[in-house]
Amino acid sequence: MSNALQALLFFLTLCLVTALPLSGYSAESTQGPANNILKLQKKYQQLHSLEFDFSQSTSTNSRVKQGSGKAVFYRPTTQPGASAPTGKGIMRWDYTEPMVQTIINDGKEFSIYTPHDKQLIISPAGEMESDITYAIFTGTTSLLEEFVASDPDRQFFLNEPPSGYISVLLTPRQPHPQVKRIQLWLSGDQTIHRLLMEDHFGSLTELTFSTVRFNTLPTGNRQRVESLLKLDLAPGTETIRQ
Repeated sequence: MSNALQALLFFLTLCLVTALPLSGYSAESTQGPANNILKLQKKYQQLHSLEFDFSQSTSTNSRVKQGSGKAVFYRPTTQPGASAPTGKGIMRWDYTEPMVQTIINDGKEFSIYTPHDKQLIISPAGEMESDITYAIFTGTTSLLEEFVASDPDRQFFLNEPPSGYISVLLTPRQPHPQVKRIQLWLSGDQTIHRLLMEDHFGSLTELTFSTVRFNTLPTGNRQRVESLLKLDLAPGTETIRQ
């Protein structure tokens, strides 16, 4: 998996962690694109589960590759009286195209299993703390603290932009090694419909989400946790710990 795609998957998880007070920002005092981002982050941080189908387009050196699959976010624990679910949760991506691949982040380890290569790569999630996006979705900062939200760039797209959606451009406030800019397309209720990221080499990675389902999984379900973490490794699979 490329660094760009890894950063993009991290970015998507940022909306789904422990809700945190956004000091210095409020929906009343912040207008336009920044206000949409505040609403987006607040909405996603209230979730205990999120499921969706996705299609992916990646453009590198004028070559476009397609992919697709399903993803699940699940936060298994909550605290009594808390206004939002707590804990980092589990994010699982199951690619079906162009090849079968499973990516799991449980807040402790980041695992990538590719059956075709008979290879499982495991990295400590703690090593990702220096990544802007990982810092965001572990709840140590907010989108508006790390990104400038502005009006969309109408010329920034890979596939034909969807119509009828709110667009917001996010640019890192400080230089980021993987992310040059990200553009979001949101529905009126701040559901992410499409996300496009550009890296510093001009490569584009676009994800479009469909069949989005909020809070359909029961909380505190140990069997669900086990199923999300389970990998059916093929005989002879090599495990590489980084």
